[in-house]
Amino acid sequence: MKITINKESAVPIRDQLVEQLGLSIASGSLRPHEKLPSIRALADRLGVHYSTITAAYNHLAEVGLLEVRQGSGVRVAASGRRVENESTALSLEEMFFDFLARASENGYSSSEVSKCMDKLRHRPAVKRILVVDGNQDFHPLIKGELSPHFQLPVECLLPQQLLSDLKQAEEALVVSSLYHLFSFQKHIKDLTRLVACNIEPARNELEAVYRLPKASLLALVSVSPHLMQMAGKLVAAMRGEEIAVRSVVRDDETEIKYLVKHADLFLCDSISREVVSRYAPPAKMLVFNLYSSTTIDLIKERLAKWG
Repeated sequence: MKITINKESAVPIRDQLVEQLGLSIASGSLRPHEKLPSIRALADRLGVHYSTITAAYNHLAEVGLLEVRQGSGVRVAASGRRVENESTALSLEEMFFDFLARASENGYSSSEVSKCMDKLRHRPAVKRILVVDGNQDFHPLIKGELSPHFQLPVECLLPQQLLSDLKQAEEALVVSSLYHLFSFQKHIKDLTRLVACNIEPARNELEAVYRLPKASLLALVSVSPHLMQMAGKLVAAMRGEEIAVRSVVRDDETEIKYLVKHADLFLCDSISREVVSRYAPPAKMLVFNLYSSTTIDLIKERLAKWG
C-alpha cells in the first residue's frame, strides 16, 4: 500500500490519507477484505500521531469503505456490503442479501445457493443435545442440570472424543462453553447447531462467602471433585485462612449430616440439592448451577427456531 503525505501542505494530513485510501479502494488497488496496517504501524511508518490515522480510518469506516473491528484489525469493506453497527442492526432480509452478495463475489450461482437452501429444508431434525466439556467429572452434573428442561436426551463428551468421531455431532445440537469451543468449532459444519454459552460466574454464591464472619466453616458438596477443587481455590483467594472449607462428595450423607451441626453455610451443586436439603435448613444452603436460566432459554430458542 503506497501512501505519501506532505506535512507542509495546507490540506490536513487526515484528508490526505482519506483521499489516497479512498482512491486505492475505488481503483481496486486495495481489494475487498484486504487487511490494512494497524493504526500504530501506519502512524510509525508515516511519522504522524496515531490519532490522525484513527480519524482517517474512522471516516472511511463511516462512509462504508472500511471495516474496523476489535481484535481483527482494519479491512477493506466488501463491495456492496451493508455496514452493521451498534446503533443500526441489519434486518434478516438485509443480512440474507449480503450473504447472496458474498456468495456471488466468490463465484457461486443462484442455483448453487438454492441447493444449499434445499439441504437446509430437508436436513434431519435434532435428536439429542450433545454437551462438549473437557472436565469429565462435570458430565453427570451437566446432564443432571439440563435433562429436566428438555425432552431430548442429553449426552456429554470430551472435546477429544468428539474430534475422534465427528459423526457424533450429526443430528445433534452441540452445546459448549467458550473455554472448550475453540478446540473443535472449525469442525462443526452447521453452526446453527452449535450453541456457545458461558459457565455461571457464581457471583451470588461468592458474595455470600465474602459475607461470612471470620472463623466460619463453609461446606462444599458436589458430585464433581474438580468443581469442589475450583470452588476451594476461589474461596482461598477471597478469604485466605479467615474461614475453613470442608469438601464432601454428595453420597457421603453421614459426613453431610455431621457438618450440619458445625457448618455456617452449605454450598452445593444442583444435583446435590436433594441430599443436602434433607439435613441442612434452607437458610444455610446455596445451590450453584453451571448453566444459567438464560443459557437454558438460549438452547430452547435454538431448538425451536433451527431444530
